[in-house]
Amino acid sequence: MPLFTRRVHYVCFALFCLAVLGLNLAICYAKFQNFMDKGEQELVAKVELDYVKTNEKGKKYRILRLDTGEFKFYTVAAKSDEFRVGDRISLVVQNIDVSFKDYLSGMFYMRSSEKKILNEPTSEPDVLPLRDKILNFIQNQHENAKISQLYSALFLATAVSGELREDVAHWGIAHLIAISGYHLGVMVSALFLIATPLYMVLCARFFPFRSYKFDISLLAFGVLAFYFYLIGFVPSFLRAFAMSAFGFYMLCRGIKILSFPTLFIVICFCMAMFPSLALNVGFYFSCAGVFYIFLYLHYFKDKFGLLTHSLLLNLYVFFAMEVIVLYFFPLISLQQFGVIPLSYVFTLFYPLSALLHALNLGSIFDEWLVKFLNFRLASTQLHIPLALFLSYNLISLLAVRFKILVLLPPIIGAGCFVVAIFDLY
Repeated sequence: MPLFTRRVHYVCFALFCLAVLGLNLAICYAKFQNFMDKGEQELVAKVELDYVKTNEKGKKYRILRLDTGEFKFYTVAAKSDEFRVGDRISLVVQNIDVSFKDYLSGMFYMRSSEKKILNEPTSEPDVLPLRDKILNFIQNQHENAKISQLYSALFLATAVSGELREDVAHWGIAHLIAISGYHLGVMVSALFLIATPLYMVLCARFFPFRSYKFDISLLAFGVLAFYFYLIGFVPSFLRAFAMSAFGFYMLCRGIKILSFPTLFIVICFCMAMFPSLALNVGFYFSCAGVFYIFLYLHYFKDKFGLLTHSLLLNLYVFFAMEVIVLYFFPLISLQQFGVIPLSYVFTLFYPLSALLHALNLGSIFDEWLVKFLNFRLASTQLHIPLALFLSYNLISLLAVRFKILVLLPPIIGAGCFVVAIFDLY
């Protein structure tokens, strides 16, 4: 049965979400006002990224991405500044150009001065926060900075440099690097695979009346909640975690899970609780990916066998997401076709690499990964107009009601590659 059986239930839920959203926006705005009232102020922040950017006139700037704990921001640094990723620094910032939208997004630019490295006792290895200890443990296993950054992002959702982001874009595997529902599924599957044999023995001997699936699911959610806290409440993972927890509850209550109302309810609740998600591209990508999975299953789940579905579903979502991805990241390359087999490989690679890092053997694949990331086929830029982007989203939503439109999103996505091929050759 559906979650809500009457229209009034949806109305009440909508009003509840609006009330929660309004309250959270008011709290955020109060914090913003307090931040702006301070004017020029001194902050302590951690260096997340350090890279060089070239403007339209060819002038190069050194850019720092800093994390204060409450928000993240960019600033310009001098070439002579001896800052490294992971350093805690103090600096004086000017917030005159920051809008509420910028503040709500949690990422903006501020001019700064008087930067200096803090040598605090709390930065000693024996008292580092757990996340920093794990991060250091991972990074110390790799000599190549790019590979170290790759694994840090893969396991702890750290920021990536422009160079690595470009490498990932050429392969079209950003969704594999950015922690999301895909990783959640792999982690839960691995946990079930490891815990089920042992727990079934314990159940048979001590408490045969217990459901091992239910108990291991509770264990899995406990592990995921801790991991969610550890990586810093990543928006894309938030959607996946919320949907998984909500889905588990509905499964226990006999409520239909794979439905569009369920998806929209979870999205609305997440955005009401965390208004900044409305401005987060990763959250949008994550929701869109699940939407197209639901759209495919809505019309085709009874049409094919399991093996056929595993191929067609990946093809459908890959092409359906193409216009959305290109609107924000216009690079398109023929090697992006490799993302489908790479998704299957990643299912094995992700838990295996995690195990190897736990055993301090994380560098085994480094040489191959460097070659993989450096591989290039011809690529081009394909910019999607705003009108096309909005129309595409509308068509996708209408496809829920009209079956005739269900194949249009992947067809348009495939058309983007045809245009790219003509542009390249």
